[in-house]
Amino acid sequence: MNKLEKISISRIISDLIKADTIIDSREMDLFKSVKSTYRLSQDCLCDARFMTFSDAVNNLAVLEETEKQELIELFKRITLADGMCNREESLLMISLLYCLDGKNEAEMLHVAVPQQGIQLETSQIIFIESEYDEQINKVISENYQQIENALRLAGFNFAYIPQIAKTYRNTPQDLFCSVMSFLTPNFSQKELQQVQNKVSMMTTAEFCKNQLCKKLHINSLYDAPPSLLLKVGETVSDNNIYANFLRFEVDTDILHEIKQFIYLFTSMMNAEYSIVRNIYNTGDRFIYSGVYKQIIDLYLMQEDTMSIVLLNPNKRKITFPKIQEELKVSRSGKALYLLILLESLTGGLNLNQPQNARQLLKHEEKMSKLMKKYSLIYQMFGGDADSIPNILDPTIRNPKISKINKQLQSLQCKLSNNDDYMVHRTAEGLYKINLDSSMVYYMNDEMIPWMQSERLRRIVSM
Repeated sequence: MNKLEKISISRIISDLIKADTIIDSREMDLFKSVKSTYRLSQDCLCDARFMTFSDAVNNLAVLEETEKQELIELFKRITLADGMCNREESLLMISLLYCLDGKNEAEMLHVAVPQQGIQLETSQIIFIESEYDEQINKVISENYQQIENALRLAGFNFAYIPQIAKTYRNTPQDLFCSVMSFLTPNFSQKELQQVQNKVSMMTTAEFCKNQLCKKLHINSLYDAPPSLLLKVGETVSDNNIYANFLRFEVDTDILHEIKQFIYLFTSMMNAEYSIVRNIYNTGDRFIYSGVYKQIIDLYLMQEDTMSIVLLNPNKRKITFPKIQEELKVSRSGKALYLLILLESLTGGLNLNQPQNARQLLKHEEKMSKLMKKYSLIYQMFGGDADSIPNILDPTIRNPKISKINKQLQSLQCKLSNNDDYMVHRTAEGLYKINLDSSMVYYMNDEMIPWMQSERLRRIVSM
C-alpha cells in the first residue's frame, strides 16, 4: 500500500471514530491495532488532516477487490467497536459500501461549505441527471408517492425537481411575491417574477448545471448520469469545512435500487432513526425549510465566476475553462504551480530547513523526492529532463511564484475569489494554494477529476 492510500485509510478511520461525537476506549484499542497492521506512521496521521473523507474513499476505490473487501470489514469493526451504529456512522458506512464493494456505479464528491450556508442536508436524497432520461423519469413520476413514503420511513426526504417545480407553479403568485419581497427587499418586482418563473419551470438537468455545479461548485455533475445524491456528512480539513456527498447511479429499476439502499442503511443501524414529516406549500402557506429553502436561496444567489483548473499536459497548458483563460507562465512555472497544488493536499510545499542537525539527512532525502516529483511534472509540460530548474534555490523559485501570482492577479476582474488560486506562504513557511481539490481536473482522452489520473496518483504517492 502506498503513502496516499495509507493517508486515506487514516482519514476514514478518523471520521468513523468521531462520527458519533463520542470516542470510546474500545475504539482507541482497535485504532492502535490498525495503526500497527497497516503501518500508519505519524506523518500519515498528520497528512490525513488535509484530506477530505470523499477524496479518501475515491483513493481507495482503485485498490484490488480483495483489499477493498478487507478494508470494508475493518471499517465495519471500527463502526461497531463501541457497540452502537447511529445515523451519522451509517451514512459514512453506506458511502464506503457503495464505492468499495464494486457492485454499484458510485463515487464520492465534496465541496467547500460556502459562507452563505446553502447546502443539502443529510436527511435529503435528490434525483439528479445532466440530460433528461424519459424512461427513468416516467418510472419516478408513476411511483413518486411510493418512493417518497419509503424514503421518508427511513428518515429521508426525496427531492425530485419536477415535483418541486410543480409545487411552485401551484403556489399563488401573490403569496410567492409577498414572501419573496419579505426575504429579499432589495429585489425589484421584475426580479422576483424572474425567480418565480425559474423555480416554476426548472428541470433536473438545469438545476444540476446552473445551481449545483455553478453555484455550489459540485463540478462533476455537469456530466452526471441519472443518479441519487445525498450528503453523508462533513469533514474538517485544514480548518475548512467540506460537505461529503455520495452519488450512485440508478436506472429504470430505481424502485428496487431504493429498496436496496434503504435495507443497507437501516440494517447497519442499531440506534433509533427518525421518520421525517412531509411538508407542502398550500394556498395560504409557503414552506421555507429543507430543500424548498435551499432551492429558493440558490435561485436568489448571484452566480459567481469561479472556474475549475484544467491540467492539460498534452497541450502543455493549465487553463481556466469557465473564463476562457490560461496560466500564461513558463513550463517550469506551470510545473511549480502543479507541484504546489499536489503538496497542498497534505498541507503545503515544505522547504523549511530543519533546526536540528540530526534531522538534516531526512530533510535532504525529502528534498530529493520533491525534486524527482518536480522533474516528472516538468517533463509532463514538455521540459527537458537534463535542464530542470532547481526550485530548492529561492533565487530561482521565488521569481517563478511571483510571476504565477502576478498573472493570476491580472484575472481578478474575470475570476471570482482569485486569491484562492494564488500561491501563499503560511505562517509555518509552507507554500500553499487554497483552492478546493474538487475544482481541479485533468485532461487526457477526456476530462476527469485530477486524482483519477494514474499519472498524478503515482507522483503524489512518491
